[in-house]
Amino acid sequence: MELNLIFSYRMVVLRLIQFRAGYNLPVHVAMEMGHFARHGLKLDVIFTPGSTYLMEALKAGHFEIGHAAADDLVADVEAKKMSATEASELFLFMGIFSGLISLVGSPRNPDINSLRGKSLAVDARRNGFVLVLEKKLRSIGFGPKDYNLVEVGGWESRYRALLEGKFAGTLLTPPYTGEALKAGCHLLAHADELIPVYQATCGLACRSWARENADALARYICAYVEATRWCFDPKNRKDCLDLLMKHNGIKRPSAGDTLDALLNPKNGLHPEAELNLAGITAVLELRAEMGYLTFPVPAAEKYVDLSYYRRAVGYD
Repeated sequence: MELNLIFSYRMVVLRLIQFRAGYNLPVHVAMEMGHFARHGLKLDVIFTPGSTYLMEALKAGHFEIGHAAADDLVADVEAKKMSATEASELFLFMGIFSGLISLVGSPRNPDINSLRGKSLAVDARRNGFVLVLEKKLRSIGFGPKDYNLVEVGGWESRYRALLEGKFAGTLLTPPYTGEALKAGCHLLAHADELIPVYQATCGLACRSWARENADALARYICAYVEATRWCFDPKNRKDCLDLLMKHNGIKRPSAGDTLDALLNPKNGLHPEAELNLAGITAVLELRAEMGYLTFPVPAAEKYVDLSYYRRAVGYD
């Protein structure tokens, strides 16, 4: 299905905040191969130090769009519901990936059991992907007091802290996973071994901004989906590798491994940037299992508005 929004009027500037990671490839493709420009958009992009900063900056209106974990959104919505402040304005409008996350141990920690009694680096203590890590640890008999979670920030910060020997383990995504293994670290669990169904990173925006700028958001989704499709076209492999090297500071072999992970049909990028509603339900159930929600969990649709995505790809 061809995307159906082509625009010729004035350029719109959108500010995007995201984590530094290999899965940003579609953003870099859309910026440098003209997909955003084709849809009348100019992107200003910064990398966040962590999810807390990202969510607060997005809610404060410093950015129009954020790429963050579905769990970050759910945690914010439910925290607002339980507080005296007004309800969270944030919602999910597209999906980026579900897998890609691996548990990596330091050179001194060759298996999961070696993490017992150790400090583990995480982005945030109660949201993001930390609950995926805790579920895995508890599934093999760890109790809450058998590990110490330390908030370090995003993928790059945790990768560097792991290599510096500050922590016994952490969750990583490509290219950090591969780079850590080359440095002597150990792969302790693949994505499938952590949680089989899960919606990881998504596109987020504020509902009020989206209502007032529905056209701009649909154009963003159009460009992003086109760029993602472009990444999956084998004839563009060399350009994808060049962009991964340029934006991640890695060499071609690492770029090749990263691209292969991103294009993996099971755990890689969502080819159409679609949201995985079953994966969002898994996010909710995990939060309930870990004591942050109650069963029965809300419907996934509570946190989602697919109207912009449907408009962008021609479903409406």
